[in-house]
Amino acid sequence: MKKIAIIGAGPGGLAAGMILTGMGHDVTIYEKDKTVGGRSKALKLGDFRFDAGPTFLMYVETLEAVFKAAGYKLKDELNLLPIDPLYRLVFPKVTFKPTMDPAHNATMYDNFIPGLGDAYKKWRQAQKKKFERITPLLSRPFTSLFDYLKFDTLKAIPSLQLSKTVYSSLSAIHPNPEFIHSLSFQAKYLGMSSYEAPAGFTFLPYLEHAFGLFHVHGGLNMINEKMAELIVKNGGHLKLNTPVEEILIENKKAYGVKVNNESIIYDEVVLNADFSYAMTNLIDPKHLRKYKPEKLEKKDYSVSTMNIYLALDKVFDFAHHQVVFSKDYDTYLKKILNNEFTDDLSYYIHNPIVLDDTMAPKGQSALYILAPIPNLRGKVDWKIYQKDVEEIIYASLKERLGIDIVPHIIDKKIITPQGWQDDYNVYLGAVFNLSHKLSQMMYFRPHNKFEELKNLYIVGGGTHPGSGLPTIYQSALLLQSYIRADKK
Repeated sequence: MKKIAIIGAGPGGLAAGMILTGMGHDVTIYEKDKTVGGRSKALKLGDFRFDAGPTFLMYVETLEAVFKAAGYKLKDELNLLPIDPLYRLVFPKVTFKPTMDPAHNATMYDNFIPGLGDAYKKWRQAQKKKFERITPLLSRPFTSLFDYLKFDTLKAIPSLQLSKTVYSSLSAIHPNPEFIHSLSFQAKYLGMSSYEAPAGFTFLPYLEHAFGLFHVHGGLNMINEKMAELIVKNGGHLKLNTPVEEILIENKKAYGVKVNNESIIYDEVVLNADFSYAMTNLIDPKHLRKYKPEKLEKKDYSVSTMNIYLALDKVFDFAHHQVVFSKDYDTYLKKILNNEFTDDLSYYIHNPIVLDDTMAPKGQSALYILAPIPNLRGKVDWKIYQKDVEEIIYASLKERLGIDIVPHIIDKKIITPQGWQDDYNVYLGAVFNLSHKLSQMMYFRPHNKFEELKNLYIVGGGTHPGSGLPTIYQSALLLQSYIRADKK
């Protein structure tokens, strides 16, 4: 049995706790907040309940594997509710409501432009093949450049379309912009635009179309609550309101953590805090080489988001997941890519009350609106600009959807990029972490077994495979490649 510290009770840290307690290790999780979940925790306004961060639960196979590693069955522990249609996509010229049914989706596209259904079928077939080729690369660590010469990597290279972006890959199937954007807005899960995201990521919407989307009764934050419960049940320890002040290092080896000015010794340390924040604040720079603060400043980071949480006195006709696309979405993407601001915003609406009456009092709703915007490199005074963004979104809801939401607001909370940095310790407010360009992926992303220091492991969006709940859970599963071997 090893004594292991985990820093951060976000999805990656909790998944790591599940796996490591399931292996019989003595695990202690340190969390700076009073609740678990990190940026995916529950957020409450009176009797209204919100998911603070992620609301899309896809490809639950990875989450099932985490529960299995801890000795449990996911579907015995949580009530997963399938979402159908998957989402409502509102463009100026058309609204799409895709489902898991390929025939329905092909007809939906044909009804917009005859022949577009065939393009959808071609896309789906190509993504199935791509998914089968790329998945093995996400399921194992990349610790050496020689990993690129392994058979599964070489086999996947044609599917990676290394010379293309998500946008250019889809435009080769069909040039219609609504078709392209309806199957590429998922690049924002990576904090990127489809113009910059590598073409390998065109399989992301395939995960939704082929495997479905789910809501957890009570919100996705309930996954965190259940994990915390099972970790303690498995003998683990959870210390809330207990921020780690420093990772203790000697001779290039992590040997514990400093908490409340006390040094506590551990055999292994697992880091789930925001990667660049942790490298900048939890490790003395003298112990680092690749990831010194001055080098982290030169890295590429994802976009940020402004999140608006609204307690409303009414239930509106929003889908569970709904995306309202900019009038000129191409220009919007290019401005976001250049860290510029625009009044023509695209935004996402989460309306879980349509499936889950626990999220708000009867006849009322807990609405969450998210607008992808530049991170703090955008040099904006958020005390001023927050109000502008809020008014732009409310005006858009009235113009595009015919809904005047302002008179129905009982209470609200807003998190800006500055708030993500100040209150959640997210470097530059880049909520999707280091960007996912090819030079910051796989071997070139911080390694799961941290390459600079012994006995330090990384989980979460800042390591391989990347950001997004399924890949964050996968990063925790990859611990089995290392810590289990150390146990022998």
